[in-house]
Amino acid sequence: MAACSGAGPPSASTPSALPKTTLTYCAVDGLSADCGYVRVPQDWAHPAGATMQLRVVVLPATGTSHPAAPLFYLAGYGTAATSVGQLDWAAQLFRQLNQTRDLVFLDQRGTPGSGAETCPGIGPSATGSALRTAVSRCLASADRDPRHDTTVSAVRDLDQARKALGYDQINIFGGSYGVTMGLAYLQRYSVHVRTAVFLSGSLLNVPLRQLQGVHAQQAFDQLAARCAATPACNRSYHPAADLAAIVTRLRAHPAQVTFTGPGGQQETITVTLNQFLNFVESAYLDAPETAVLLPGDLHSFARGQWAQVIAERGLASAAASAMTAQPVQLETVTLACSDAWAATNPAQLSPASSFPFASLDAVTAAWQQQLCTLWPHDPGVSGVVRSTVPVVFINGTADPTDPPANVAAAPRTMPNALLVPAPGGTHNPASAACLSTQATEFIQAGKPADKASWAACARALGRALPAFPAS
Repeated sequence: MAACSGAGPPSASTPSALPKTTLTYCAVDGLSADCGYVRVPQDWAHPAGATMQLRVVVLPATGTSHPAAPLFYLAGYGTAATSVGQLDWAAQLFRQLNQTRDLVFLDQRGTPGSGAETCPGIGPSATGSALRTAVSRCLASADRDPRHDTTVSAVRDLDQARKALGYDQINIFGGSYGVTMGLAYLQRYSVHVRTAVFLSGSLLNVPLRQLQGVHAQQAFDQLAARCAATPACNRSYHPAADLAAIVTRLRAHPAQVTFTGPGGQQETITVTLNQFLNFVESAYLDAPETAVLLPGDLHSFARGQWAQVIAERGLASAAASAMTAQPVQLETVTLACSDAWAATNPAQLSPASSFPFASLDAVTAAWQQQLCTLWPHDPGVSGVVRSTVPVVFINGTADPTDPPANVAAAPRTMPNALLVPAPGGTHNPASAACLSTQATEFIQAGKPADKASWAACARALGRALPAFPAS
């Protein structure tokens, strides 16, 4: 976490105008940076009303006193951009770019560092009167109205940060939900965007929650096919058969699993089918390094060896998060109830019997439909983005959330957009030196991307996929 001096924590006040931002030196995980806060209205419909402060960290250009247009890094869903994990990864990825351009990290409203609030009891396990009670208690305890923590508000915050920091044009890098933020900013403030690189995201009008089970199943099927085509994996494991056995068992009776929790204590949890499928998606399918472990681990799960796998893989935190009720960040509820990508229509869902991961759709849709009737929220983002800004979309072909199909329509309204499918990649594609090189060269050039160079990088990303471990 950045250690910022000269600025207080997020607070509310009623100033007559929004001031420019003053940054002071800070140390961020050994990196020299400038830190501060950007003041924005809590409700942009009433800009003269109460305000809040959003944390910002800038890594100044290291090789020049006259830097070019900066790069703004947009983080994922509910994540603080200034957190060490996010900031350090981006600093490494764009080390060369940072020689001539500032790297800017703004914590989105409602995330840690910028007024984050959480409440217990608002997860999918709560329905009916229990959910109504949890929502009422949560809203009563909130320090400010969460209805304004929308992507629309966050986009206006981002532009306020751009102005407060004294920038005219900016470059954007976004990953996952950061792509949503970047596209929404392009939709409203395209004139201030020079280039954009979007990793593992979708267009604003693609209903991700509606398609959650379909995409997760596609990612699993690709992994199973890759295992079948790999002699050593095929000899030892049959992921589809093992998953089917687990699904049948959990549909009949939830499993009781005892394991050593993150704090070293023994925990016993009841594992439902939906919790298990969420666990498979988040703990395995999201990243190539963990996806290749799934065939062997499914084989063990099918034989009841839950605790052994959780201990061996160090998955206690992931298991506890996926399989037990966790406090919910209020901002993420507002986003899920306001943006078009999060909308669900239970009537259009695939039957749960058609494929295992379809169960995710049914549970999510029913719970979210009730939650969003109870949760106050301003309008979110939707529609198409029309822009001539040079953009690169990078999507893993085995992404369980944002596959290439989710950005396929981009060139129709964004003529300078290049689509780069990363073969076999997941939501967090395998690292490859070319990703940093290509993104840096693209941003430096400031013109439509070179298709041949990015195609070569996509092939390199495919070759960088880890192999299945020995059985």
